[in-house]
Amino acid sequence: MKHFLRHLSHYMVLFGILLAGFAGLVLFSYDKAFQVAVALALVLSYASWGVTHHYLDGDLRFETVVEYLVVGVLGFVIIFSLIIRT
Repeated sequence: MKHFLRHLSHYMVLFGILLAGFAGLVLFSYDKAFQVAVALALVLSYASWGVTHHYLDGDLRFETVVEYLVVGVLGFVIIFSLIIRT
């Protein structure tokens, strides 16, 4: 719990990024191309947040960067497949 509270501001930024991405996907549901751009921005923001968070915490490693990129790409593929499906 102490770790969570120490990084609460970081997690609030992550929550804001995810909330803004979700809102963008919902609000621009009429424009698939813009939704893809929102999804890409969401992935890049998520990966940037993760790298920054670990850098500030002092435990940034190459494996961590790759992990955030892989999760981001997987998330993008899922969102992209949902966008083009409808």
